[in-house]
Amino acid sequence: MLALAGLMLASCEPALLQGPAVAAPMASTALQSAFVIDGQFADAACTIPQTDGNFIKYSTSPAVTVQVSTVKADGSKNVLATGASGVFNITPRRGADPNQAFTVTTINQDASVVSFESSVNVFVPGDLPPEVKVLTGEGGSKAWKWYTVDGACWGNAGFNAGKAASPTDIPGKWWGCTPEQLETEQVAHSGGTVYGYGDPDAYMIFNEDGECISYKADGTQIAKGSYTFEDYDPEGAGAGYGYGKLVTTDAPILFPFDINTQGRRTNEFQVVYVDPNVLALISDKGAGDWGECTWWRFKNASDADAALAGNGQRAWTWYTIDGATWGNAGYNAGTANAAGDIPGKWWGCTPVQLETEQLAHSGGVAYGYGSDDAYMVFDSANGTVTSYKADGSEIKSSGYAVEDFVMDPAAFSKGTLSTTDGSGILFPFAINQGGAVTTTYEIVYLDGTIMSLIGNYAGSGDWGECTWWRFKPKN
Repeated sequence: MLALAGLMLASCEPALLQGPAVAAPMASTALQSAFVIDGQFADAACTIPQTDGNFIKYSTSPAVTVQVSTVKADGSKNVLATGASGVFNITPRRGADPNQAFTVTTINQDASVVSFESSVNVFVPGDLPPEVKVLTGEGGSKAWKWYTVDGACWGNAGFNAGKAASPTDIPGKWWGCTPEQLETEQVAHSGGTVYGYGDPDAYMIFNEDGECISYKADGTQIAKGSYTFEDYDPEGAGAGYGYGKLVTTDAPILFPFDINTQGRRTNEFQVVYVDPNVLALISDKGAGDWGECTWWRFKNASDADAALAGNGQRAWTWYTIDGATWGNAGYNAGTANAAGDIPGKWWGCTPVQLETEQLAHSGGVAYGYGSDDAYMVFDSANGTVTSYKADGSEIKSSGYAVEDFVMDPAAFSKGTLSTTDGSGILFPFAINQGGAVTTTYEIVYLDGTIMSLIGNYAGSGDWGECTWWRFKPKN
């Protein structure tokens, strides 16, 4: 009995279980041997093989989880893919070297990190994709600012309330406010924090590297993230609102807060309207049809070529504010404090007055400029600007070019608009010069919605008499 009891006690001794052995750390050479490129393709689904395709399909054998990355221009890591197999995309900017480097990394079971560098030859685009170009312009980087119409640039609306009827239409709009109100009486929408979005001169930049960066008016960065423009339809005939969907990371757009959520940021937007000069967005907050959504409206603030000629041609007409669209001012008298402001303005008149009581400025000849409906068309393909009477009859055509344009709120002149073979600008005459034509214009203000010019024909110094013009896009 004692022997049996001892045997039973002995049989209850716990056995030590042996787990799987820790794998030996993988060396860089072994990782490189395991990583296999299965082909390059022209599409993300990998259905169209292409020798220099930008979509690279990979696998690992034996299977190992890896991270594929590149290095951005600022030195930060750009993760392209993670997993034992998958697809990564490398699309370099225009003019880049087609031989593009990438890094493959894995973590061993002992927590050591191992990697190797490789490269692949990919297609370098000769032009930007249309969904990128509409946001970045031909130059690959464009600033966008708040676009306030009828006192509103941000607000709420009923979701999925139809397509936009015009560039400034927000379908189902309920309410909106100005940039200044965003971080004063409406600051609860950002969680009570003032970041610097609430200024008419705050801006965001989209670039061809897929980055969106928002800035305070003084140029201090607020937020930075990436963006993609999905299902872009330039005609606005697609599903939903028609133009596609803008998806970002890290909430980089101006005031990225969903309304009435006390500071919840959003990264997915329906594009209500987009062209080279106007961008309107909606976030649905997860609501159904006609549920509350948030809307944003922006305008091109740095791309002079897009402002003048849009997608190739764009018409501009007189913009009369406080009874004036053309007149005289003191030269170099400060900066435009707001869109439409004429620094140092002395006097101005309406379009109708130009060719009646002010006819002496055109040498006594009425050409047809003196109408609210006279207009001019900038044609970027041909490099011409042509002025027309209200009935569409041509008055004058000339070449044009923009030089040294910069978005600098502190500069009196933002750049130069020059014409050749005379001037196709509306009423191109220097004031009090008996019909002398101005061919060089300093740009006092230009964005996608307004243009103000100065002609210093007499070559006067500071506060000497100059001529000014103000225009707006023709509907």
